[in-house]
Amino acid sequence: MSYIPEFVRKKCEEELNETPERKKQSIQELRKLLANDKETKNIFFHDDLLVQYLRHSKYNTNKALSQLRNVNAFRNKEAKIFETIPDEYFSTKPSTKFITVLPKRSPDGCTVVLCQIGKWDPNELAFEDFKRITLLTVLQILRDPMTQINGFKLIHDFAGTHLQHLKYCTPQNLYLFYYISIYCIPGRYKEIHLLNETPVLRILWSVIKRFLSDKIRNRVFFHSDTEELLKHFPKSVLPVQYGGEILDMHATNFVQTANKEQKKNTVEGQPNFF
Repeated sequence: MSYIPEFVRKKCEEELNETPERKKQSIQELRKLLANDKETKNIFFHDDLLVQYLRHSKYNTNKALSQLRNVNAFRNKEAKIFETIPDEYFSTKPSTKFITVLPKRSPDGCTVVLCQIGKWDPNELAFEDFKRITLLTVLQILRDPMTQINGFKLIHDFAGTHLQHLKYCTPQNLYLFYYISIYCIPGRYKEIHLLNETPVLRILWSVIKRFLSDKIRNRVFFHSDTEELLKHFPKSVLPVQYGGEILDMHATNFVQTANKEQKKNTVEGQPNFF
């Protein structure tokens, strides 16, 4: 989709407080705040990046400023996590397919991201590259105004996870993902589905739930089998292995394309896809 449907424009106004006038005025106001901040005064952020954060904050410019300061500080501290991986990894390392953006949205316009942790082999794909792929996928899909407005629905499938994955579920690593997701990335997390309970999921949840707000915890759903996903998604949205109709969930090669686009993603941001 390369346009914003009318029902999404209405949602943007009603839920995110966006009007053409407020959008223009808030960009200018946010630019002034950034120019007066010692950490961001020399950075000329792209208008589209500013709008991402304004939409996420429902046009609270101080909140948008805080998140932009967070992501800027994080990039300065952890610059390598924002890097890309060698393009040939996508043809030589099957582990790169652990995450994908499904080709169809949910009926309410949300982007659906599927993460199959069990497909990641830490002996094949380093944990640092695992983090890079996860981050660049989210950053690049947020260049889509539909995702900025409607948000994400995440499906985390823990089938096939073992002790080799558990060693990376340290409080430090889990908090890192939490901090980036909540305090740095302007993503709207509408639903989080956790599928196939394993010891890895039980331990991960026992740690991560301490960080989450009640609002986010109430959007987490546990499923014992794929059939339960059909209570939340139509078959047209899900891959066949999850009871859906999508034959090839990797057909668009979104993550590989995102990896190439991420090379152009500086602290200033990038333009929207449309």
